[in-house]
Parts: sequence; structure tokens; C-alpha cells
Amino acid sequence: MARDTFAAELAKLRTLPAVLLTCGVTIAAAGTLGAALAAGRAMSAAEAALGTTGYVQTGLIVLGVLAVASEYAGTQARTSLTAVPARGRLITAKIAAYLVAAILTAVLALAAALAGALFTGAPMGDGAALPRAAAYLVLIGLLALAVATLTRDAIASLATTLVLVLVLPPVLPDAVGDHLPGAGRGPPLPAGPRPHLDGGRARPGRVARGRPHRRSRLVRPAGRLSRDPGHHPFDANLPAEL
Repeated sequence: MARDTFAAELAKLRTLPAVLLTCGVTIAAAGTLGAALAAGRAMSAAEAALGTTGYVQTGLIVLGVLAVASEYAGTQARTSLTAVPARGRLITAKIAAYLVAAILTAVLALAAALAGALFTGAPMGDGAALPRAAAYLVLIGLLALAVATLTRDAIASLATTLVLVLVLPPVLPDAVGDHLPGAGRGPPLPAGPRPHLDGGRARPGRVARGRPHRRSRLVRPAGRLSRDPGHHPFDANLPAEL
């Protein structure tokens, strides 16, 4: 019975046009962004693929919302509960169906980003972090699925998850924003000087909070300058006992 419920939920996702469109657009956007990042910055293909996660996560959030909230737009949720009265088994089947779709989408999206970056001539680089990036994308979509299960509304769950992942981490204080999903996620910064990270503790993908850098002013010494080559211009300001 559990297998039949899982197969039914997987068939729903496979035949839902919005789900197919979301997966296709996410994969295509990842490939385009990977090529753009590799061409615009001096980075490897693996770094460019990792840099797309901050943008690709939006597609996984939409996928997680559609896995649950699409039924509440009409009367399909009532039909599903009539066929499967056990809510726990129904939610478990929805989660399992989502995981199948999300894992495929995340892996294909990162592969497309990697292929797009390699197409521009970028070196491969170290891809050890790519599996963790795929797991992050799947978990972000799972968070959206949980929010959709609680709100039972597609617009409300989508807005809530996007605020949690994209809006709140940059604006909240570091002690709070660091623990929210999506904190510190974004394109990796290229190596070299980073003058925009002015003081404080800077994290990848987020600009450090601090006062803007100001050019120092040249202060002229108060004493009169001497033409004696052995006399330092600041000696006139020192006390006599020194």
C-alpha cells in the first residue's frame, strides 16, 4: 500500500506541467549562469557551478512548494485524503516523491552549470564540494515543502520560504542571520584583494558590515622644515629632552 501511494504521488509530480516547467527552467538557468560566471570572473568550472547555487535554490524552493501546495488549489487534496486516509503515510509519500524529483533536478542543474563553465574554456578545478551543494539544494526545497504543508497555500509558502532564505539572512544581525537557511550562500568571490570587505568578519557571498573606507588625509607637521639634510622635518615637534 505504501508503495502504491508513493507511485501515485510520483506520477502526480511527473504529470504536473508546473513541475516539469520548474525543473526544465532550473536546469537551463544553471547552465547559463555557470557559463556567465566562468566567463566574467577568473574562476574554475567547479567554482562557477558552486556559484550558481545561490540562484538555483529558487527553483528547488518552487519545486518543494508545488509538491504539496498544488493539491490545495482545488479539490485534489480532498480526493487524496479520501483515497489515503492516513495523513502520515500520505505526507511520507509526498516527501519521497519530492526527494526523487529534487535529487535529479539538483544533480542535473549542477552538471549543466559545470558543463556551461567548461564550455567557456575554464579549468575543471576541485569539485569535491559539488555533492554538498546538491544536498543543500535538496534540503532547501524540503524546507519549502514543510512550509507548504503547514500553510497549505502556494503563494504564502513560497513567499515565506523566499523571505527565510533570501531576504532575512543579509539584513539580520550576524548572530541571528548566520543560523538561517541560505546564510552565506552565494557565488564564490575571486581570489585577490577585496576592498569592498571593509573590516569586521566577512563571509563568502555576504558583504561585511562596517563603515565605508575613507581616504586618509595628509597632515602637515606643525614645525618649520629645515634644509639641513640631517634634520628630520618632525624633529621640530619633539620635546627638547628627547
